[in-house]
Amino acid sequence: MKLAVIVVNFNDIIDTKRYVNKIAEYKVIDKIVVVDNKSTNPENSFELLQELKSKKVEVIQTEKNGGYTYGNNFGINYLKSKNEEYDYYAISNPDIDISEDAIEKCVKFLEENEKAGVVAPRMMDGNGNWVRRSSWKFRTFKREVVHSLRILEVLFYSVLRNGEYSETDYKNPVLKVEAISGAFFIIKKEVLDKINMFDENVFLFYEEDILAKQVQNLGLEIYSLNDISFKHYESQTIGKTFTYFKKMKELYKSKIYYHKTYTKLNKFQVLIFKLLRGIRIIELLVEVPIRKILKK
Repeated sequence: MKLAVIVVNFNDIIDTKRYVNKIAEYKVIDKIVVVDNKSTNPENSFELLQELKSKKVEVIQTEKNGGYTYGNNFGINYLKSKNEEYDYYAISNPDIDISEDAIEKCVKFLEENEKAGVVAPRMMDGNGNWVRRSSWKFRTFKREVVHSLRILEVLFYSVLRNGEYSETDYKNPVLKVEAISGAFFIIKKEVLDKINMFDENVFLFYEEDILAKQVQNLGLEIYSLNDISFKHYESQTIGKTFTYFKKMKELYKSKIYYHKTYTKLNKFQVLIFKLLRGIRIIELLVEVPIRKILKK
């Protein structure tokens, strides 16, 4: 069974080169495609990424920065254009660390479980601590309202926690989950074919939730393998590139698209989200100066 890894790079050449040089040695991986999502920093030039090229590693560049799903689709479509077919695709951030054994176990699980469409190890942070939101439950309207404002998050924190899996859940070696982190996962080719590739209508945020709904609609399942793990260092490329206000704008744009398309949000609920977006802007006008003061 053949496995290709898609690694999307945007202004993160140090992590990308470190990660790709390591996994290029893994025998379980047949091909690695590094997709430069039109990096903007001179020190992260496409020319420097060319140093990664080998028989196993392809380095390509998009025509624009179209976001996470666009970059991953670009890499997969590149392989298709070369008539290269793979049974599984690993979608991976460059700022992670994962063992060959963990990848092999994920592939083996997909091979042995017909109903499994997507699988991933449990995620840890760079310090080796378990990440609470390695996977999560579907976003309900109620939880989304609470998650829209800082004040509501504080007042109704328990509502948010109900949308997460507990440490007791994670004690199960194999846990069926509703949505899983996009930092690293492996997906069957047949799933990608049936959903017609990743939905490119969101630039940032909600990509994992959209995929989760697509997998559910196929009658397939997503699994977290909790006896294996990977580290996610979170290079903060997004934080360096986007202002708080730009992130908030993208978040609400994706939120509304996801719910209108995949959970059939009604017009009244959309109106509520738009109202909350306005209130969130006011919150940020107070919050951002405080954050800057605290960083000094």
